[in-house]
Amino acid sequence: MKAVIVDYKYLGDENLFLPEIQAARENDIELWLEDCKTEEEIINVAKDADAIHCCGNPPITRRVIENLDKCRFIIRYGIGVNSVDLEAATEHGKVVYNMPGFCTEELAIHSTALILSLLRNVNFYDTRIRAGEWPKAKGPTPRRLSGMILGLYGFGGSAKPMAEIFGKGFNSKVITNDPFVSDEVCREYGVEKVSFDQMLEQSDIISINAPLNESTYHIFNKDAFKKMKNNAMIVNIARGPLINEEDLIEALKAGEIKFAGLDVFEKEPISNDNPLLQMENVVLTPHSAFYGEESLQNQHNTAARLLVESVVNSNWVIENIANRQIIKDRGLGNG
Repeated sequence: MKAVIVDYKYLGDENLFLPEIQAARENDIELWLEDCKTEEEIINVAKDADAIHCCGNPPITRRVIENLDKCRFIIRYGIGVNSVDLEAATEHGKVVYNMPGFCTEELAIHSTALILSLLRNVNFYDTRIRAGEWPKAKGPTPRRLSGMILGLYGFGGSAKPMAEIFGKGFNSKVITNDPFVSDEVCREYGVEKVSFDQMLEQSDIISINAPLNESTYHIFNKDAFKKMKNNAMIVNIARGPLINEEDLIEALKAGEIKFAGLDVFEKEPISNDNPLLQMENVVLTPHSAFYGEESLQNQHNTAARLLVESVVNSNWVIENIANRQIIKDRGLGNG
């Protein structure tokens, strides 16, 4: 049996992969760690693999899938599966695994950190103090969270702790737009379920906690920003293309919204000439909301378990999903 981690350097040091390496050794699996940059490189190193692990950088495209005849399992290091062509995987009988929930607490904490940094002028003050200034009580005048409304776009794993942090911790009103979450779940968390337009119009802060798919691509666009409050904030720790970045920049420049906190972008790494870099009302982090000691442990332990379950028990897995079809998940709540 052979498995290939096709883009391991995207996640970091080889030592992070010790759980996978140990699991492979104990189960007589030949495990390769590769740093592929192109479709061709993935095809060349994984053409005889039974399973591949991937971060999605580069994506697992239709061409890759069509040329991995022996591969039956694709294990994605992450929650979203937008970097894997699921339709091609279905057509070619390949099982795609992801890791929902491995970093939900980290995502919630990071989104909260971006919100608080913007609300309390943390980045503004830090930059000026380092430049030799003392901007005491300067910058945008902060508001109390107890008088603000938090809108959660998507009410899955990372949104639920945010509802508790802001609802119970800061006494904010929390609303959500997620057509796939039940009214019962919303009541359990003390959250009001609203339409997308209602969320835009009512929210002082919007946190994006939804996956990227055909129905969510560029859903935050020029029209959406025009419906938001002029003093509103938007935070994205999900996927960059949920926001039309050009429209966001224009909305910030025009004063249609006031703040943005972004961990993800349409193009990563962000380009040096991106206007967001020059905006004081924007806080940026480098796609690291998932990052944490416990989340990394979860990620690699899960990858090791899936490696064994898929490759060693491949016949059992195939038999048990034989009557199921892998389709694109259009829900909002698995982030």
